[in-house]
Amino acid sequence: MGAWGPALFSDDLACDVRDGYRELIEDGTTDEDAQRHVLDSYAEVLDDPDEGPVVWLALAVAQSKIGRLDTTVRDRALGIIERGEGLSRWAEEGAKALAGRQAVLQKVQVRLTGPQPERKRLRRPWRHVTDLTPGTVLAYRVLSGKVVLLRVARIDDDRTGCAPVLSLMNRLGDGIPSRQELDGITNAVDRSCPLGIPVDAAMKMTVFRVAVRRRKDPDYRALGFEPLTGLVRSRPQDEVLDPEAYTHWEGLAETMQWFAGCR
Repeated sequence: MGAWGPALFSDDLACDVRDGYRELIEDGTTDEDAQRHVLDSYAEVLDDPDEGPVVWLALAVAQSKIGRLDTTVRDRALGIIERGEGLSRWAEEGAKALAGRQAVLQKVQVRLTGPQPERKRLRRPWRHVTDLTPGTVLAYRVLSGKVVLLRVARIDDDRTGCAPVLSLMNRLGDGIPSRQELDGITNAVDRSCPLGIPVDAAMKMTVFRVAVRRRKDPDYRALGFEPLTGLVRSRPQDEVLDPEAYTHWEGLAETMQWFAGCR
């Protein structure tokens, strides 16, 4: 957990509380159950002098913004502001940081004590579902005519969508390999030299998590990624393969062009 500024949501913990609460409301959880779930989730830090106030303030503002401010949460948050709880870490950073945080809390106090907005209904975000499956190999032809291969190691499935985790394969060729050849091609695990190409330290990436977040965003076929017939065998550690880049299909296409252009 960390804060990068005095604003209430310039803080990892505050963002997690807000996002968790909103997701529960989006999923149709009742106001009471959503509040209870959030407070239960952070029960271990509620009495912490630094983190406890952040939880109560973030929950209060999150509720207020959608017209669901609970009186108990409001009173607890206002008490925190009035007593100056949770300000010690800001005081340690100096008078300017403390003044900045106090100004933020004054605005929070005004929000919580003023007229509240009408109750808002939150809908679950659109969720993309991919037709790719583990073991599928995608071929992408770069501008030079060479073909780059990526293997679907697994599909990450969560409330925001299904995102394939792709492993770059250790091959840059002129054409599409046969089914038998595919099984013999390994992952490009040498990150200093993927595809046999020495690359700069900033681009040592061989594992990509590719998500479609908006309806208007192009999927893999629209960008020229071609699924090859048949599947290749799963590889050890596919389920725990850590992505080195979180991107979209346009970003992945640009990265493949960059890799191939280094040759």
